[in-house]
Amino acid sequence: MSNAFADAPNVAVLIDTSTGWGRRLIRGVVAYGQKHGPWHLRVEPRGRTEHLSLPVDWAGNGVIARIATPRMHQALQRLGVPIVNISAIDIEGCDCPRVTSDYQAAARMMADHFLDRGFHNFAYVGPLQYAYVRQHLDAVQKALLAANNTSTVARFDYRFQSVANRGWAVQDRHLTRWLQEQPKPLAVIGWATVAAAHVLDACRNVGLVVPDDVAVLASDDDTLLNNATVPPMSGLLVASHQTGYRAAAMLDTLMRGGHLETPVERIAPIEIVTRGSTETFAIQDPELLRAVVYIRQNAFRPLTVEEVAYAVPLARRSLERKFRDHFGRTPLEEISRLRLARAKQLLVQTDQSIAEVAEACGYRTAEYLATRFRRAVGITPLRYRTAARGG
Repeated sequence: MSNAFADAPNVAVLIDTSTGWGRRLIRGVVAYGQKHGPWHLRVEPRGRTEHLSLPVDWAGNGVIARIATPRMHQALQRLGVPIVNISAIDIEGCDCPRVTSDYQAAARMMADHFLDRGFHNFAYVGPLQYAYVRQHLDAVQKALLAANNTSTVARFDYRFQSVANRGWAVQDRHLTRWLQEQPKPLAVIGWATVAAAHVLDACRNVGLVVPDDVAVLASDDDTLLNNATVPPMSGLLVASHQTGYRAAAMLDTLMRGGHLETPVERIAPIEIVTRGSTETFAIQDPELLRAVVYIRQNAFRPLTVEEVAYAVPLARRSLERKFRDHFGRTPLEEISRLRLARAKQLLVQTDQSIAEVAEACGYRTAEYLATRFRRAVGITPLRYRTAARGG
């Protein structure tokens, strides 16, 4: 009798385990292996900057890796097994099938997060020596231009290093001075949680109030690290679980000798997880500010534009004009946008039924939620939940 475990594919997963992004991605690979396997998975605890490799005598069937250097690519190619790359780093000659985050969609979501809060001054903190970080920054700038914001994004070239390193203290002084020089209120996007957390520390050291003077958003959401800062830090929840699941599905096809119809997939992020570091509004118009706050406090119950206008108080026509001038949409469209964003969050992060999600978001029925959701997103809420979870 055949032993299913003995015959299971041997798959190496060369992805760091030190970040929330990496751990969620590996969970996606594990989920696919458990559903379609079993798979023997080789996973080692490693940091983002540590060299990931395999023993010279490793005998496996496939590899899922964050291919970060030409050296790593060459070493993996010599194994002679199928490889799926989950890195956004472009390496000359590396044509492995790839699943990565959609940087354009991520940039639009992060830019919109700040634009919706009325910000006009923007900055970016990240390791600009890397081409993929510069691409992300360029995408943020393009997203702002697309929204008719002509502000030039100020940039700080950040270097990841230990706080015990003497260079860290030098960089800390430069970062602090740079933050003080920027116009306020300032919206900062930090590449990775570490850089964004350093911005929070620098602000605290010189008395810059977060989020009123400087609002900070990280390009990833690490549940542990983002909640360890003061205030807790907002982050972009990228669909790394789905990325891992899709990468595993690709590898499975290749290991079975199949052909990939789409050798490159880019997965859009799920949402912005909003915490204290961006919980503010840089809106100078007091009537518009009261309207925005009222909508956010009441959007998930039955709410009309007339009620919002009465609460400000302001004539409905004047309220709609202010919204269009500032945000490019009506108050009703803002209510719908908030409800839809909340529905997406609950679909991904909870096991609530569609009816429960509808009620929690202010929709009259599950059917009405499904209609609005399909019109805006193009798929049903249930299909969205399945896709976002990597199923």
